[in-house]
Amino acid sequence: MQGGQQVAATATRTRDEVEDRRALLGAAGVVALGYAFGAALQSSWIYSQVLPEWGEIELWRRLSANGVAVTGLVVALVLLRVSSTPGIVGVALRGLGAAIVMGALRVAAQVVLGVYPASDTESLEAEAFAGTLIATISAAIGVAAMLLQRRSRAATRAAEREAVSVEMAVRALEDEEIRVRRAVAEGLHGTLQQRLVLVDARLDAVQAATEGTLPAATADVRWVRSQLAEARDLDVRRMSRLLYPDRLELGVVPAVRALLGRLPATIATNLQVGEGLRHVDDPTRGGLTIPERLLVVRVVEEAVTNALKHGPPSRVDVRMDVTDGVLDVVVVNDGGSFDAPEEPDPTTGTARLAQRLRIAGGSLHVGPGPGGGAVVDARLPLGVLAGEDRTD
Repeated sequence: MQGGQQVAATATRTRDEVEDRRALLGAAGVVALGYAFGAALQSSWIYSQVLPEWGEIELWRRLSANGVAVTGLVVALVLLRVSSTPGIVGVALRGLGAAIVMGALRVAAQVVLGVYPASDTESLEAEAFAGTLIATISAAIGVAAMLLQRRSRAATRAAEREAVSVEMAVRALEDEEIRVRRAVAEGLHGTLQQRLVLVDARLDAVQAATEGTLPAATADVRWVRSQLAEARDLDVRRMSRLLYPDRLELGVVPAVRALLGRLPATIATNLQVGEGLRHVDDPTRGGLTIPERLLVVRVVEEAVTNALKHGPPSRVDVRMDVTDGVLDVVVVNDGGSFDAPEEPDPTTGTARLAQRLRIAGGSLHVGPGPGGGAVVDARLPLGVLAGEDRTD
């Protein structure tokens, strides 16, 4: 794994160097070419007007000499490795060296192509200075473009690292929540129920001892035992399911099916699951994570609870599927009419669930149903890396 990280880091550095070199050479070359060609055209026109004998020199000679100079600048920037030189001083010195190379090549090319005679030292010195100055300005613009690209790349990667850190923190909180939920649910289902059973056994002995001698006490003990049995069988088990739903580790579909199975027999239920969800919900494929399953079950549970609270429905339909990496959950009931509150209460279960979905990058919408009742539509984008594994 460490070797893979080193290879990836090396590849990233190589790609960065290529991008920096491209930015440097592109900006410097374009600016130098514009200066050089503009100077050639201007010189030809001025000389034709002021010094007709110099105006007889063909334009192509001046353009060719300047083209050779620009090519020399680009090659010098590459050979001197200006783009990978550490420190601004080193970059400046090497860039100046490349500029001097361009000035010298420009003069040499002008002599070879007959633009100026070798004996005209004053003109050649002026051309060398002008060429070096043009090259210096061009190289400076190229370095500025390279540094701007580096700064932009650093800012982009910092934002990406921050986003990854936030996502990892959310994942860690979700995992910790699942761990605590499971521990508390197991404690309720095991330790607390066992404690209640022991208390009931002790009360049974007390009831047997007071039977026939203390009728009032016996009745009180019997009532306490009935309350304990109800708390053990209903309240504790219900709290355990609220913390960690049944069959959650088998998948979101079995968990939702178990949830719907606990509704009264007078309420018809229909669960529709798309092939996309069936594919990713297979635990053997490393499909949906436990936090994602729990969030989906909570959506269905909140929708069913609200339906029972605001008007007993005769039917509850649940549709779940995954499309383009987004898990869509729709719960429709035909109970009491839906009335949207004027000011949503942020403390309600639906508001808290909507906030949880927003943190995960999803959304929750509650609206009136087509024939009465309400429609709850939740969308949850699945993780990118996990999504790649799910489609294998």
